[in-house]
Amino acid sequence: MWFKKLFDVLTFLTALVLFTVSSVVAPVVPKSENRSPPPADVRSLLAEANRLSWLENWTAAGPLYARAELLFRAAGDKRNEIYARIGHIRAMGEASAWEDVSRALQKQRENPVVKADSRLRLWCLALKGYTDLDLDTKSAKRSWTEALGIAEGLGEAQWASRAKGELGVIAFLEGNPTRAVSLVGQALLSLVASKDAAGEARLLTMLGDGYNEVHRFAEADWFFQRAISIMESTPDAAFPFNAEVGDAQALAGEGHQAQAEELLAKLLSRAKREKKSWHETDALIALGELAIKAQDMERARGFLERAGELSKIFHLYRDQAMVMIDLAGVYRIQGNLKSADAAVKVGLAASRHVGDRYYLPRNLTAAAELKVAENEPKQADLLFEEAEDVIDGMLLNQHTDYGKAALAGSMSETYLKHFHLVQEQGNVARALHLLERVRGRASASRLYEPRDSTSDSPARAALEANIAAVQVSLLATEDQKARLALQDQLLQNERTLAFEDNELPRTQWSWLAPASLVSVQKVLRKDELLLEYVLDDPHAFCIAVTANDARIIQLPAGSRQIQDLTASYLRELKARSSSQRLASDLYTVLLKDATQAFHQARLIVVPDGILNFLPFEALTGADGKFIVSSTVVSYVPSATALWVLRTAKTGPASRPLLAIGDVDYADRRVSREPRPSPSWAPAVLRDLAELSSSHLQNLPESRQEVLSIARIAGSDSQVLLGRDATETAFKAQPISQYRVVHLAVHAIADSQYPDRSALVLAADNPPEDGLLQVREITRLHLNADLVTLSACQTGVGPTEGEAGAISLEQAFLMAGAKAVVA
Repeated sequence: MWFKKLFDVLTFLTALVLFTVSSVVAPVVPKSENRSPPPADVRSLLAEANRLSWLENWTAAGPLYARAELLFRAAGDKRNEIYARIGHIRAMGEASAWEDVSRALQKQRENPVVKADSRLRLWCLALKGYTDLDLDTKSAKRSWTEALGIAEGLGEAQWASRAKGELGVIAFLEGNPTRAVSLVGQALLSLVASKDAAGEARLLTMLGDGYNEVHRFAEADWFFQRAISIMESTPDAAFPFNAEVGDAQALAGEGHQAQAEELLAKLLSRAKREKKSWHETDALIALGELAIKAQDMERARGFLERAGELSKIFHLYRDQAMVMIDLAGVYRIQGNLKSADAAVKVGLAASRHVGDRYYLPRNLTAAAELKVAENEPKQADLLFEEAEDVIDGMLLNQHTDYGKAALAGSMSETYLKHFHLVQEQGNVARALHLLERVRGRASASRLYEPRDSTSDSPARAALEANIAAVQVSLLATEDQKARLALQDQLLQNERTLAFEDNELPRTQWSWLAPASLVSVQKVLRKDELLLEYVLDDPHAFCIAVTANDARIIQLPAGSRQIQDLTASYLRELKARSSSQRLASDLYTVLLKDATQAFHQARLIVVPDGILNFLPFEALTGADGKFIVSSTVVSYVPSATALWVLRTAKTGPASRPLLAIGDVDYADRRVSREPRPSPSWAPAVLRDLAELSSSHLQNLPESRQEVLSIARIAGSDSQVLLGRDATETAFKAQPISQYRVVHLAVHAIADSQYPDRSALVLAADNPPEDGLLQVREITRLHLNADLVTLSACQTGVGPTEGEAGAISLEQAFLMAGAKAVVA
């Protein structure tokens, strides 16, 4: 059994990794130094046991190791007898406690014969490293670190690769995702090169679990399916149970609850039938968590209590920590605080025993919630603070912008629960500080980082060119077989690019402290009111801040009601009709109390959840008029981002305008079929890597739009029109010198792969593809007072919990624009 859930930062693969179906290479059998070598069939028996164990098929390998141990003993071959015994001990873990296996392997490790033989020591260390990963992270790290040194010294490249992969997992558990990416990346490349099917599938499964963890379920499914395919196509390989469980969780995340439960039920039955209690535990935990999401607490309790019993019997500490924390939440909701308290204590003890950092915030948050329920706010506050400090440490070690947002979003519950505790105490400054620890800090931090557009390495430039070429090919073909191959190739290049970015050195501004209430108030003008929303049940809130006042307002509705109202109103807007009642109801819930308490003419909204897609201007006040008729509304991802934008020391741009319009779309083809999405969602265009294409229509009015703006801006304006409006021409401009950038073009919003969202420019020549994508925009060096995205869907994108939405609009803010119209 091994660690199930890894984090989004492991986001890379190469073409070789994704397309290889590995063959089997078994570990080397140590040569006998016995004067009378055992019969060849005994050595063949050991070789077959090794082949099966290398494929994770310990059930089949175990009896062979046991038989080989006896035969080597009879032949007087002490060395190979010990080798076979070590394999037999590990195989016994299929039916006994891992802790017993770990102790038995440690005893063998201390054997003088093992100490004196490097290959025997490597074998013992590797199996102990695998075993201890679920028992004691520090012990596993010691084993794998020593194993790596021995493997490299012996020239055992396969074992060295596996050791690096396991050390990458451990680096993640220690809260160092950047090192984890490097190690797992190196390991994966080597495992594929050596045709190590089980090693490759293991890391692919880990990547899938990481995507599940940050709720990118479609991508997770992609990795699980490949891991399953590799193992199923490899003769005698173990059943890919972990990948199957992960795939079930991905299905549930995509809304296929019944299908996920059916798959988990089959996996549970199989685990029971084969008497594999650790797999049974995993399936039970997954079923329990699905029941919690369905708010069926009694059913969840049944699954989790059984999982708790098994994890205790077999000393599965990481599973025990997870299941007991889940159980504590169920007990607390059911009002059984005594049982909840006992479960939390067991869960925290198991978590400390394992020594992970990644799940520590989750466990501390559960303990804090229980202290709140027990009316011990001071203890709860300390536990929340400890959890947030751990999260900040992990974010500091995350290099990619999307990775920071995804991690912060996945940890949102900690900040949200803490906010509730603090707001009850009426501490506005601290409540704002808590939200700002998670909201928009990735984008705000990026604004502080120096940019050098010429710093791309040759490898990165080549990958960007490959991505562009693949996307051009996707736009040009409707052959489904070819498109499937191109989709995979695109994802491979993107993952490899993420790995390349991970290796770049970071600046000292890699993580910015949140702005304080006083700092935010200093940058607000007298006529501005900042409204920062918090959606939760049973109550939602708004922190209202002016230059000289601040208060927390409890809204007259909870999150669920607000989401329903907002979704209904967005459906009306999508249908090009407007419900006066919905517009008025949303005003009453979201704005009435704040606008009655304050009378500023300008609103700055920090939205939460579905509110990221709500045009507050279209709400109607008590007078029946739209808000926009009397109030200027603008939006920021966080108060910290506003503070950064208004305090950043940048010189004025020297040129007035760069404008693009009247793009010739005659040769441009993009998909127009919408993804399955909520009925209220904007009509998001389909990802370029999917479905057949259709022609885009030209935007004839955009020519007059751009020329009119250029006349106003002055003669020093730069205008790109028609076939000249290419990505190459845009990037050739001294972009940091323009005060205003105006783009009147088509746009593509991709909710599944937000880095692919793009502004569509004219057909281009290699190495460009005419798609100015989020990934490229965030690397621009803007100094613009205003960027206008005169295109549909530029404010559309996925939300990452309290970390906010990811969109083209946000990309331009991260690139340095002081304001974006989208």
